[in-house]
Amino acid sequence: MYGVIDFSRITTRPCGFGPFAPPVGWQGDYRQYLQTRFDGDIGVRQQILVVGRILVRQPDGTRARFLGPHAVEARKFALSAGSSISGN
Repeated sequence: MYGVIDFSRITTRPCGFGPFAPPVGWQGDYRQYLQTRFDGDIGVRQQILVVGRILVRQPDGTRARFLGPHAVEARKFALSAGSSISGN
């Protein structure tokens, strides 16, 4: 999971690359899935916070495009995380 990361394309597709992509066959509450990963893995937390900071600094979202079935929830989660560290 940790390698070169393209923060302009965030996938939420099952078995995709990155912290927002659940494993194949995963079912459940996506927000809870992200929260569990965020709380339990420092690498996931760092990547989500980087995406969140991009969203906070670029509110039009031109630098981070979310793709897949959980795109809206993933964007909200990242924005919330980024806002929490920016003092907004």
